[in-house]
Amino acid sequence: MRNAVSRSLYLAYRELIGARRERITFWVLVGFLPTFLVARLVVACNPDLFVHIHGTHVHHFIYGFFVLAVVGFVAIASSRPARFWLAFFYGVGLALAFDEFGMWVRLTDNYNLDASEDVMVGILVVLVVSVYVVDWLRRAYRLLRK
Repeated sequence: MRNAVSRSLYLAYRELIGARRERITFWVLVGFLPTFLVARLVVACNPDLFVHIHGTHVHHFIYGFFVLAVVGFVAIASSRPARFWLAFFYGVGLALAFDEFGMWVRLTDNYNLDASEDVMVGILVVLVVSVYVVDWLRRAYRLLRK
């Protein structure tokens, strides 16, 4: 029984993580998902936790824009960019920026969670599909061709 469980865990790891560690979209997902979850948790548990600079509330989408700007600059300026690290931090910046999509697209202080959550779910679906479903479809296509 123990051997079967450990083998199942190994196969699950190999299929869900090990086989995808070389894919850029996997690292974007690894940066995106925990950042999104932590951002939502922090905002839900402590909505008064934010930086105030000269009376201006600095929202976390600003941090996301800065992360995306730095990642973009490093990607185009370096001769040998660390692709997986850049992908991870791209996911972090993407999550921070788009978590408040409803706010920055309408330029209001209202969080507009419906629009933000819709966009975040859309991004998450695209990332999961690009990391997992595309490979499964390729495998199915190869099997059907045989």
